[in-house]
Amino acid sequence: MNELFLKAKRAIRFLFYKDISIVDQIRISKILDNEQLEQLFWKMSKADRHHSLEVLERTMKYSNNEDLLKLSLLHDIGKSISEYNWLFRIMAELKLVTNRKAFDYLNHEDIGYDLLKENIDNPDISKYYFDNLLTEKNEILDKTDF
Repeated sequence: MNELFLKAKRAIRFLFYKDISIVDQIRISKILDNEQLEQLFWKMSKADRHHSLEVLERTMKYSNNEDLLKLSLLHDIGKSISEYNWLFRIMAELKLVTNRKAFDYLNHEDIGYDLLKENIDNPDISKYYFDNLLTEKNEILDKTDF
């Protein structure tokens, strides 16, 4: 029930996301500190970028680990391969839609890993993503990604 409440809350927030401020854009650039990572970040939808910024802010309350802060900004880059409106996201989560697009949405973390491997020169970044998101979700990220 708690998970359903969080999903509903996030769906409502989805409707009100705004553009990211210049101050936050600069902060994002400093944290990612890599042009390739920044390009992947800006390919995400406005809602996913804003959500990632929220996750970053919550993560910063627990840690200042640079790799974890990058991961908090990049954890949803796999969603950038398609456009998913809020109703579709809910229907996919509830398994009311089961097409390829829904499959991609639900497996966006695996797709994000592939995007990192294909687009980033530094293999340490994709390894950190794999170890802390795919193999076992980082404890802090698990608390802050809602």
